[in-house]
This record gives sequence, C-alpha cells and structure tokens, in this order.
Amino acid sequence: MRSNSGAAFHSPSALLGVIFVLLMPLLVVGCGGGDTYSVNEGQIAERFLPTERSVDHHPDSVRALTITEKEGKVQYQLQRNYQSLVEKWSCRFQNVGPGRNVRSRTYATFWSLELSLASLQPEMGIQSLRAEKARELMEKRRKGYFDTIQVDVYWFVERRGQSGIISGPSARTELIVGDNTYRPLRTDHGPLREAYVSGGGTILYRRNTLHFPRTVEETDILKDASGMQLEVRRTGSSSKEQFAWRWETEQSV
Repeated sequence: MRSNSGAAFHSPSALLGVIFVLLMPLLVVGCGGGDTYSVNEGQIAERFLPTERSVDHHPDSVRALTITEKEGKVQYQLQRNYQSLVEKWSCRFQNVGPGRNVRSRTYATFWSLELSLASLQPEMGIQSLRAEKARELMEKRRKGYFDTIQVDVYWFVERRGQSGIISGPSARTELIVGDNTYRPLRTDHGPLREAYVSGGGTILYRRNTLHFPRTVEETDILKDASGMQLEVRRTGSSSKEQFAWRWETEQSV
C-alpha cells in the first residue's frame, strides 16, 4: 500500500512545487549577490599585486561603485565585486635600501572614497536600511574619509617569532606625498589571524590600520597629488619596505 506522500510525487504540479521549494534558498542567495562582498585575504596575498599600484582616476572619485535609490532604500552596484575593489587599491611592498630583498605575501590597501563607501555593505548592511539612515551613514563615512588617510597593511608572518606589528617602538612608519613626509596620527593592529592559501594550507597575518592627516596647515595634501608612498622601517633592519600608489589627477567627486 502506497503512502499519501509517495503518491504525491506522481503529480507533475506537486513535483514542480517540491523542486521550487528546494531551489528557493539558492535563488535567494543568487539574488542577494552571494559572495559579492566577501574578501579572502589569503587569496589577495597570492595574487600578483604590483609594488606600485596605478589607478586611472583620483582616489576621491567614485568609478567602480554606482549608488541609487529605489523603494526607500539605497542600492549598490559594483563594477565587479568587493574583493576586486580591494585589489584595485592594494599593492605589495618592495625593499628600499641595501638590505636583502625579501619575498613576502604582505600587502597594503589604501582606503579610497569608493572603497570606503562600498565597505558600508559588508560592515553594516547598508542596502537593508532605510534610505534616510543609509544617507546618514554615507555622509559620516565621507567625512571620515576626508578627515584622515587610512592605509591597512596586512603583514604576513613568514617565520616563527615575527609579530607582524609595524607601529610603535619596533618600527617607524611614514607617508610620503610629494616632497613631504607625515607620521601617523593614530595606529591600531588586530590579532594574528589565519588566511587560507592555495594547496589547502594556512598562514598567519596581522592587520595594521594606519591613519595619517589629510589636511596639514589648512591644505588638503591629496587634492593635487598624483600619488603617495608608505614606508616602514623596522628596528635592526638596514632596509625599509615601501608601498606605492599612483593615479590620474583629474577628479570627479
């Protein structure tokens, strides 16, 4: 004797209904963007990042992100995905000076305006908020962006005993814009974390967050600049590590 549930699957309409229910979670994930805003630090570290990142527009411009409003909420549309935007403003270091050239996964990310605004989605889910609240958060983020220059350095620990901390007494960190050099206003670093790399392995890294002044003596130091360099000199090292960014000077804020 067949059970009622067994007979139900012989009905085409019922079978389609079951398939629809099973596919619904996948459809929702697809419509929501899936991994659009996920970032894999280990994957970025293994990419071929240049020692001097060159971008075709000023960091104050927003080119890879389109922001619109619909039905009382803001909508983000990325040119590709969030990780590609992070890579767009990231570079690896090169050794400057007489010291031995060291190969490393370490990289730095400069928080341009478009990256700063885009990060509101993975951080706060801005697209799910009311438009009024979303606009408030975007304005606050813009204000913070024009207040300080933020660079995050993801320092990968290549051997046992390394801390990955590049602020404080063990290292001197400077930002060079044109002929001027600036020290950070504040620094912070997170705990050692694991990143997955090719082959199924893991490696440790530490995120160092550096904030430099954007305005010095009432002058916006990036307004007419065409690039900048971040230099890190660690205690006991004869060389220093340098990260560099270049961009077109035409702005479109």
